[in-house]
Amino acid sequence: MSVSGVAIGVTFMIMLSALMTGFEKKFVTETIEVSPHVTIYDERREPTDEFATWLSAQSGGIATVESARPRDVPQRIKKPSEIVRMLRGMPEVQAAAPNVVGTAILNFGSRERGVNLMGIEPEAQESVSSIDSYIEDGRIYDLYSAGGAVLLGGGIADLMGVTKGDTVNVKLRGGDTRALRVVGIFRTGITTIDYSRAYTLITVAQQLLGLGRDVNQIVVRLHDHEQAQEVASSIEQQINYRAESWQEANANFLSIFVLQQFITYLVTGGIMIVAAFGILNVLVMLVMEKLPEIAMLKSMGYSGRDITFTFFLEGLVIGLAGVITGCVFGYYLTEFVGSLPIPMTGLIQSENLVMNNVPRLYIVAGIAAMIVTILASVLPAMRAGRLDPVATLRGHA
Repeated sequence: MSVSGVAIGVTFMIMLSALMTGFEKKFVTETIEVSPHVTIYDERREPTDEFATWLSAQSGGIATVESARPRDVPQRIKKPSEIVRMLRGMPEVQAAAPNVVGTAILNFGSRERGVNLMGIEPEAQESVSSIDSYIEDGRIYDLYSAGGAVLLGGGIADLMGVTKGDTVNVKLRGGDTRALRVVGIFRTGITTIDYSRAYTLITVAQQLLGLGRDVNQIVVRLHDHEQAQEVASSIEQQINYRAESWQEANANFLSIFVLQQFITYLVTGGIMIVAAFGILNVLVMLVMEKLPEIAMLKSMGYSGRDITFTFFLEGLVIGLAGVITGCVFGYYLTEFVGSLPIPMTGLIQSENLVMNNVPRLYIVAGIAAMIVTILASVLPAMRAGRLDPVATLRGHA
């Protein structure tokens, strides 16, 4: 029963950890593949007031402007080509590309939907984010089609009833519309992208959003995505534009995964504690049953340390047997749960539960179970080692 208790704890710890980390791994993997590791926005970190600067220069002093109303100044990144060349020269950067980003309203028949329209250079963008591999029956280079083309997220296409080859109308700022042909539909599996994003050529997006030849975003891909926060901070200091890492952009979602892991370890930890009390109870009862044998061994010359080690070793064997059994059952349970046809549509989309069946989970579960088992075995073993053989034999005479 003690072995079964440890095995159940290890089995469910492995399965639940694989389930929770599976969703996190899929989200992170898909995010860093289809989204940039670092995004540079058209927001200066230290905005300056041009009038105050001019007045200070004219007066020879320091001028400040109070209660100034915001001016309608188009946001853009100055000298984007130079910034892109600088970024591509950084040793941490694998690729960089300029973007034009804005909101637009797509119209198809009687249906309308707001989208996050991104103007891209297909070759440069593909080196930053692997969009092409997620496009169904099409290529990213089909955006070069004459007359204007667009790639739609699968969620947008489903909601509007659009298929490849259809023509959608994009409403312009002045109220006019422009027709764009749908040359492909991409499905990344991440709901926030598939239900909001559309791609077109950067020149088309500049015309639709009224930006002329300006660029309002630069995207960067790194050799190591884990360094995104450090590199983003370094880029900010060099160009004085806000740079955001993929961790910052998805901080809300990543915090959810941290909470999920905490709950997982809390539940499985409770199972382990119950198993530990089972081991403690069995060993205590075993010590009580073996009092005469313990006294005989001590009278024959065995030390208290020898008796303590004997009972401690028994608890260790219980834990080891439980860990091995739990790892075997945990593997097959994880594979079985991962094969169940359970469609998921939420933060990510999947046809079944995403399991992360990796050796690290077995190592963590095994170590946790052995620590709990060892702690549960110490008290009964020490009690057995401290028994007085004379009092014990006298009481059983």
